[in-house]
Amino acid sequence: MQPTPPGWYWDPGNRPGLFRWWDGHAWSGELTPDRNDPPPHPPDLPAPDVDGRYRAGGLSVPALPDPWRPCPGYPDIDGVQGQEVVVGKTPRGPYLGAIFIGGLPASTEYAGHLDTAGLAFADAMLHTYYPHERPHDALAPEPATVDGHAAWRLAVPLDVDDPALSFTTEEALFVLVDVDAARPGVLFASLPGVAGVPSADEVFTSLTVSRAASD
Repeated sequence: MQPTPPGWYWDPGNRPGLFRWWDGHAWSGELTPDRNDPPPHPPDLPAPDVDGRYRAGGLSVPALPDPWRPCPGYPDIDGVQGQEVVVGKTPRGPYLGAIFIGGLPASTEYAGHLDTAGLAFADAMLHTYYPHERPHDALAPEPATVDGHAAWRLAVPLDVDDPALSFTTEEALFVLVDVDAARPGVLFASLPGVAGVPSADEVFTSLTVSRAASD
């Protein structure tokens, strides 16, 4: 995936000579005439719990070893926690592997059906973060369980056609889990086919319903 990283960018309101801060998810209210200014706010990066796991949205995944690192919550996911690794660079910027968990965003309607909400959530993520990649198979969602909780899973194989990158395939993984709350927990993972990036099956197997960390 290639999110637009936080930084100063030409103001989308077309104010001449001004840059507006992009926080990785949305435009902020801060403006500057100098794009070399420091960030207006310290980056809000997640940290794993004492047991080495991230927790959000009623779900939990393990923190992966270096060079994986905590990252800003790029995707529209409620209370998002995420980790990323740079796997390549293109003229458009760094290409990332990433794993995010949190709650189903308010922008996705939910009427108690994991499959309907899952397809809508996956469609939004695919259109936002994969403008240059294409699924090479028909979408094949499937029912699943996570720690005995009803879940919905969709793994999307993607073709990556960029001469600047050393890999040609990627998987996007989407999981919704009924965590006994008003809205399900979600996992979104972008998994390029390179060493050090787990497979969709490995990420799904590592996913659990959240439990409090032990001191």
